[in-house]
Amino acid sequence: MSFQVINTANDLLIYDVENDNVNYYAKSSLSVSVLGGLVRVLQTDSEGNTAIAMSTRYTDVAAPSSTSAYDLATKIYGYINSSGGAINSKQVTLTSSQILALNSTPITLVDGIAGVEIQVISAAIHLKFNSSSYSSHTTLAIGSTSNPDGQASLNCLGASSDVRGTMALLTDGTTSNMHTGENIVATVVSGDPSGGDSDVVVDVTYRTVNIP
Repeated sequence: MSFQVINTANDLLIYDVENDNVNYYAKSSLSVSVLGGLVRVLQTDSEGNTAIAMSTRYTDVAAPSSTSAYDLATKIYGYINSSGGAINSKQVTLTSSQILALNSTPITLVDGIAGVEIQVISAAIHLKFNSSSYSSHTTLAIGSTSNPDGQASLNCLGASSDVRGTMALLTDGTTSNMHTGENIVATVVSGDPSGGDSDVVVDVTYRTVNIP
């Protein structure tokens, strides 16, 4: 994916992933259209001159996720005419081999964005039980790269049957759990588990924020 479009309070952030370019555009100067299958974000200056901020196919935009050029343009239009950070969701399947090493090697759920923080709003899991339970360390957690268990957690890996559940957000007086530009990752608290062979689907809803 070549681009990520991020909604902040007053600006639209367009991240050109391939070229590692980040630009903030005042929402008041922007418009969005679709031309020949290309989703175009246009910027108009005070003298009426128009420049292209982004022109690409919807399949080249990783965030927000979309199903068509119309869908993407509609979401960007909503961003342009709104205030506050964009709300997105991501679903990742953690394999049993990844889970057995998840404390040592956390797995990225959401890629970090330069200049902004990512706050987990909610998270849910589906443990697809196979034949044996995990043991020793069984609390699955979500957080940023520097604090991988800092935003949400659920003790679920010791289950001996299918489990669907919501993760508890760590919100009471929690400090140092949001880090500018960092990924959101999944980990296991305290150490790697042992013995299990089940995959876990993690579904996380999050927003991007820009705290000066």
